[in-house]
Amino acid sequence: MIKPELTSIAKTVLEHEYKSNEPEDTLTPIQGGEWSAAYRFSYCGQEYVIRLSHTPDNFYRDKAASQWSSPSLPIPQIIRIDCCKDQYFAISPFFPGVALESLPFAELEQAIPGLLSMLSALQSVDLSTIEGFGTLTPEGKGAFHCWTDALLDVNNDRPDSLTHGWRAALTEFPEWQCKFERFYEELTKLVRYCPEHKHLIHSDLLYQNLLVDNRNISAVLDWGCAMVGDPLYDYAMFAFFEPWFPAFTQVGLVQKLERMYLLKSPGNCENFRQRVLACQIHVTLGNIAYCALIKRHKDLQDHINRLDDVLRETS
Repeated sequence: MIKPELTSIAKTVLEHEYKSNEPEDTLTPIQGGEWSAAYRFSYCGQEYVIRLSHTPDNFYRDKAASQWSSPSLPIPQIIRIDCCKDQYFAISPFFPGVALESLPFAELEQAIPGLLSMLSALQSVDLSTIEGFGTLTPEGKGAFHCWTDALLDVNNDRPDSLTHGWRAALTEFPEWQCKFERFYEELTKLVRYCPEHKHLIHSDLLYQNLLVDNRNISAVLDWGCAMVGDPLYDYAMFAFFEPWFPAFTQVGLVQKLERMYLLKSPGNCENFRQRVLACQIHVTLGNIAYCALIKRHKDLQDHINRLDDVLRETS
């Protein structure tokens, strides 16, 4: 739910800097999270999006990612990043579309070729001049020396992270903390299979971040979790969250994605299962930390249950 104070700030920005003859009610909430909110608005006959957050870092990641935009990988350009009161805001063009996971069966099936094309384009982005691995910094480079370090850093509760404080929150629940430690131990065993491949990873393609319009991918949004590393990470996300989206199973989405990844590059075939499992454990550990911090205990348990199922299937 969008916080009212963020709506007030968005209105202030538009009143002072985006005055036009548009009706005053064109500011329309799109979505909101723990730390941000997004709104659609009209200005001089064009549609835009304004997003607000208490930190500009993710906006700069979006700006860095926009350099890799292409017809198959449509990433909105960031027109402006600025500050109003105690909030940062970013302005970008509005892209129409429906979230991939919200599509009914028939429309989802029709969108699969576009999705495969987008993921292929994502893997084809040239990162040869980009330094580092792991989390994409606001400056547009990887935050870690190698991919293994990036994966294993999920165990650290960094003071500069948005989720700082998760470890203290998790200690209140010894059973969940024990699960976290056991999953992390599994990750330490699997990282030896993880190659130092340098590819662009979105890592958060679900939950309103992948829009479809007229069967095509119309926008790839929110690069705040973007990374440099193993391209199988994005596939691992779809495979992990499949039970949450029954239509994915109906259209055989994960199987189609797997075939595409295996055919895309010989490098994707090497230790495929171990690498996917390592990515899925990393995803789960990050979600456990996040859910512990914001006290989403049901979601936390759901993620643990899902990874337990995955580990049983792969044992």
